[in-house]
Amino acid sequence: MILLLLPAIALLIWSGLPDTARDWLFLPVWAVSSWLILAGSLESARLRRRVWLDQYLQPGSTWHRLLRGGWPLLVWHLLIASMLALFMLARLLHVSGWLWLLLLAQTALIWWLARWLGRRLGAHVKTEVRPALTRRLLVPLSMVPLLSCYVLVALQLPQPDMVAMGWAEAVDRYLPGSHSGMGLLALCERVYLLLDLTLQWAMQNALGSQDDSGALAILGWSLLLLAGTAFTWAWVRMLAGVGTLSERGEGG
Repeated sequence: MILLLLPAIALLIWSGLPDTARDWLFLPVWAVSSWLILAGSLESARLRRRVWLDQYLQPGSTWHRLLRGGWPLLVWHLLIASMLALFMLARLLHVSGWLWLLLLAQTALIWWLARWLGRRLGAHVKTEVRPALTRRLLVPLSMVPLLSCYVLVALQLPQPDMVAMGWAEAVDRYLPGSHSGMGLLALCERVYLLLDLTLQWAMQNALGSQDDSGALAILGWSLLLLAGTAFTWAWVRMLAGVGTLSERGEGG
């Protein structure tokens, strides 16, 4: 439980630092967050490949060795992990107090789910793969309540009045400034802010004329679910990665 809280509390402290200190610490925070997300996603990918390969291929086969996943698999998941971590960090710069409470409570849920799944799988799953399978099941099970609460909180947050306003006008008037001075983080933060403003604009104008209300509603809900899924997926994967790395440390 304490290990799960460490990255969550560290990110809470980082997001509340003054701009200069936060920018100075951005690269190590990004590296550690990406590393944790990578550890969990790589373990899950290798578990899927191991099940598939052991089912169909002989262990001594050349194809078994080639398809197990080496550098190409590592590079691909590192790219995904770094992008997810970057988006998560940009989002954390604009997280409300209620959402922080939700994210911290998620660590307790993940800890409880991990123990519950471990007990449930104990009589059915081989010991050597049980922790990895537990973490693989843990991600979707813990993401569902987090994403649901995230959407509810996002819909309740105060928003500028953009009803009957064009998208370009709304962006020009209400797009907030970036909190970061670092080029990469500032760019990702601006993309997130534009995405969030577009979501708010689409939701507020979804009850307009019949010609465009349906399309705007679809756009608004799509952006909300896309942003929420990316953020919650990164957060849960990061916490799952803590379990992966702690198990490796104990095994080592």
